[in-house]
Amino acid sequence: MFYLAFLLVVSCILISALVVFLDKEVPLFSLRNVFLLGFLYFQAFGMFSWLFDRESNSWWAYLVNDRNYSTSVTYGVMLNTFVIVFLFVYKIVTPKTKPYVPQTDLRPEQYMTLAFWMTGAALAVWLVGYIGLKDLMRFAATGIGVSAVGFATWAWCFKIKDPAYIALVVVIAALNLVPQLTDFGRRGIVSVAGIVAWVVYYRVSFKFNPVKLATITAILVVPLVVVLAAFSEARVRRPESTREAVELMVNADIGKGVSRIATFQGSAPISMWLMENHPEPFEYRHCYSLQAYFWFFVPRSIWRDKPAGLGISVPRMANLKGVGGLNVGAGMIGHASSEGGWYALVLYAIALAIPLKFLDQIVLYKVSAFYRVPLAASLAELFATARGEVNFFLDIMTICIVMGLLTTFTLSRLLFGKRKF
Repeated sequence: MFYLAFLLVVSCILISALVVFLDKEVPLFSLRNVFLLGFLYFQAFGMFSWLFDRESNSWWAYLVNDRNYSTSVTYGVMLNTFVIVFLFVYKIVTPKTKPYVPQTDLRPEQYMTLAFWMTGAALAVWLVGYIGLKDLMRFAATGIGVSAVGFATWAWCFKIKDPAYIALVVVIAALNLVPQLTDFGRRGIVSVAGIVAWVVYYRVSFKFNPVKLATITAILVVPLVVVLAAFSEARVRRPESTREAVELMVNADIGKGVSRIATFQGSAPISMWLMENHPEPFEYRHCYSLQAYFWFFVPRSIWRDKPAGLGISVPRMANLKGVGGLNVGAGMIGHASSEGGWYALVLYAIALAIPLKFLDQIVLYKVSAFYRVPLAASLAELFATARGEVNFFLDIMTICIVMGLLTTFTLSRLLFGKRKF
């Protein structure tokens, strides 16, 4: 049973890899592949640590009653089912997206100007959050700010060897990291690094030279990864200001921070625990994630009995002591297992494949920074969706993309007049 579970996980990874590298119609750096990589990272690779090193999964490894690995085998089958359905639906869905190349394009200095104005807008929205709706304003500011970094990088791609443009990209990225450093925005930091890599891919290396792509991306992204590692260590101490966060980051253990990033956050064993405990002793919450996506914006002050997310409920359901307020990543398979089982798994694979195909088609056919940048304003949330809370990450992604698009087109009209981009 152990080897069967292992082979099922490997087959899931191989199916994904074959499709990604053989499907030439879809760019290697696509939204589909970002989601798929996140799914494999949290749900498939996380399964390896469950099979070979239970200690790395903390208490979750010992809550799963898996004497004969039957749960692991079922989990492996669900892994493959989700991937196959997701990729099949993504392949057969053909949204009607007309090719579009802008009649006029902005000059590098204009893109940089847009980036600075969007940075100002992002910081303004973030500060408004201290008056009210703090979380919502932070998500909106992230979408605008990440887009600003994307436009700065787009401008730099016109003048790769110009040190002034490199410095401007660094300044804009640093300014847009400020809200993330004060509000525990680890995923926001990842999105800033991600948008840089995304723009480099589509501007410099769309028909890529792997060595060139890796070199250029590493030069820009590695420093942000170091910042992320330092912040991962600092956030454990819960800094209350930017100054405190920076002080903790300066003295942080970068190696330990990288190790934190490289963990799988227990998504696989938590998913298996949910499989074993639904529909008995806990009843299904049928399609909760799908419903919660739409009621996300209803505040608890209005809806007092608004259901709690699965990540908050699991520690209480598992009867864990001394972990008040703990919010865990239950995994895509865990969500499906607690929200209807097999039919929910298939439904969520379909529900994710269709919009991602639509967005990827826009990125591919609309050869304009005004679409390609804002649509990638939330790569970290998309990557983390498979970890769960599923609806929460998708809601944040929606906010980031919508705010990125709205701010982009509004400011471009104000700054550069009415023209087709």
